[in-house]
Amino acid sequence: MIRRRRFSSHAGQGGFSLVELLIAVALGLIVVAGLINLLISNRKAYQVQQGNNYLQQNLRFASDRINWSLRMADFWGGVAAPNVAGAMTDGTGTSGCNAAWILAGRSGNLGGGVYGYDGGSSFPVGSCVDTQDYVKGSDVLVVRYVDTDPCAVDDTSAVLDTTGCLPASSHYLAASAGQIGNLFAKTAGVPTLTGASTRRYVYPYRVEMYYLQPCSNRGTGHCSSSSDGGSPQFTLMRMRLTDTGMQRDAIVEGIEQLQFEYGLENTATSNGIVQEYRSATDMGAGDWSHVVSVRVSMIARSRERDVAVPHGGTFALTANCNYVIANDGALTLNSDNTDCDGFTLSQTVKPQQFTRAPLTQVVQVRNRIRRPG
Repeated sequence: MIRRRRFSSHAGQGGFSLVELLIAVALGLIVVAGLINLLISNRKAYQVQQGNNYLQQNLRFASDRINWSLRMADFWGGVAAPNVAGAMTDGTGTSGCNAAWILAGRSGNLGGGVYGYDGGSSFPVGSCVDTQDYVKGSDVLVVRYVDTDPCAVDDTSAVLDTTGCLPASSHYLAASAGQIGNLFAKTAGVPTLTGASTRRYVYPYRVEMYYLQPCSNRGTGHCSSSSDGGSPQFTLMRMRLTDTGMQRDAIVEGIEQLQFEYGLENTATSNGIVQEYRSATDMGAGDWSHVVSVRVSMIARSRERDVAVPHGGTFALTANCNYVIANDGALTLNSDNTDCDGFTLSQTVKPQQFTRAPLTQVVQVRNRIRRPG
């Protein structure tokens, strides 16, 4: 008998060869490498977009805060500043951040609802801020006004009730709209407005000063290269009047430079129409009461570095102030007429690795335009 051999249909299959396995692994690595590069690119694009959002948010927040103060400047409860008696002064005898300076609501020597200082190598308002805590060459703006929300004080009462008119202030204004006002200390009784024929309202007195600080958190000392974890962040600061004196508040980080120009109306006609913009240095003592708008210019800087490409360029604030950052980080400052004199980026390592964005806008001093009687 002849027996037939049975052959399995799978007998000729032996799996992947070594060459086939190496080719499959290589193709897999190529695909994975492509996906990793795609993820890295997407992450970098996301970080750049986040940085741009950070810049725009900081610029918007900084401008909103300054704009609010400027729109409130010279509001005295419907009374013109010259008609406010009591503690209000024109700034005569001020030395900076003393009582006379704080109460200088009338335009004059360092006084008025709007007053500015050009930047320099030291803080321009004496005894207010230490030079170590000031971004050299950046301008300083001071606004004075009273809050729009009156305190709960009866028309004939001499007792000041500060409930509902926080934050507290060291001084308050008693005003009869369109007639007269009286600025008085919190510790004094509410004054009677003799001769006023309308109701008396009492408002908290506000003084706000905006400037730049070279770090966000000073800690227990002054700003230094070790502040903010070794990466100091330029910060817009506000110094405001409280019931215990002037207090500092950090408003927003990332504002690298700040400049103000003042829109001056015709001083003879007081028509409210801007004839020209001047820096604080070019303003005369009698010009400040004729400022009807303020041009605000600032440069914001990203918080995180971008090492992919250099971010040099020319950053202009005013016609007399701009600076150039080269691709190697070198800074060239172009300052005329004392604008932004002394500005430096010496505290910033490799400044070309930060993205920047400018903002310039004009804010109307609306209480100057309306001119209460």
